[in-house]
Amino acid sequence: MNSKYGNNKKMLEFMERMFTEMAVYPHVLIRDYQLLGLEAEQVLLLLRILRPYYLHGRFSMKDVAAELELNEEEARIVVWPFIAKNLLEEDSKTHRLSCNGLIDVFYEQWLSEQRHQPTHSDQAARPLGIDTALLHDLTHLYHAFEQELGKNLSPIQSEEIRSWLEQDQVPAELVEEALKRAVLQGKRTFAYIKSILTKWREAGYTTLDEVLANDLKPESKSKSASRGRAASGVKKSQYNEIYDKY
Repeated sequence: MNSKYGNNKKMLEFMERMFTEMAVYPHVLIRDYQLLGLEAEQVLLLLRILRPYYLHGRFSMKDVAAELELNEEEARIVVWPFIAKNLLEEDSKTHRLSCNGLIDVFYEQWLSEQRHQPTHSDQAARPLGIDTALLHDLTHLYHAFEQELGKNLSPIQSEEIRSWLEQDQVPAELVEEALKRAVLQGKRTFAYIKSILTKWREAGYTTLDEVLANDLKPESKSKSASRGRAASGVKKSQYNEIYDKY
C-alpha cells in the first residue's frame, strides 16, 4: 500500500472498496474494439452494460437498467444499437442478455490470427452515449406509436423512429404530429408517416410552429376552385390534400 495514504483510514477504506468493486474485462475487447464496428465512446458504454455480466456471470435488461441508473425501457433503448449489430442478444422469454455475438467476432479474429491472416473491419459506426434528451423523446414516441397503432413496435420500427431523430435530425414534435395526421387520415403506416416527414423536409419545415402556420395559409381562388371541381364539392383539409399522392 502506498505510504502516502498509510495513516489515512478514510482513504484506505475507499481504496479497499474501490478494488473490491472491480470488474475484469477481456483485454481483446479494449484492444480490438474496431472489429465490432464501434468507436471508443461506444466501447465505454458497452463496458458499463457488460459490468453485471462480468460480476455475476449473467445479466438481464433489469441489471443493465440498475447499472446505468435508468428504467428498463430506457435501458432497452440504450442497449438496442448493440443488439442491432448482433453483438448482444436478448432471450424473448427470459429477457436475459447474452454477448454471444461479441464473442463470435473475437473468436473469428482469433482463428484468423492462428492462420496468420489478420482481418480488418471496415464497418462505420456512429458515436453513441447516453443522451437523456434523446431517451426522453424516444420513450415518449414509442409510447405514442404503440398506443395509436395498437401494437408493440418491432425492432425495425423502433430503429426507424430512432433514425428520424438521430440521422435525419427531425424534432420529436414533428414525428408525433406526423403520426397524429396519419391516424386522422386512417393511414396508420410507417410509409405514410415517412412521406409526411419527407414533404415537410422538402418544404424546409423544421418546427411544429412552421407546419401549423402553413396549415393556416389562405389558398388561391383558382386552386380552390380547381380542387372543388375535382372533388365534386367535397372539402378536404389542407394537409390531407398535400399528401394525397402518397
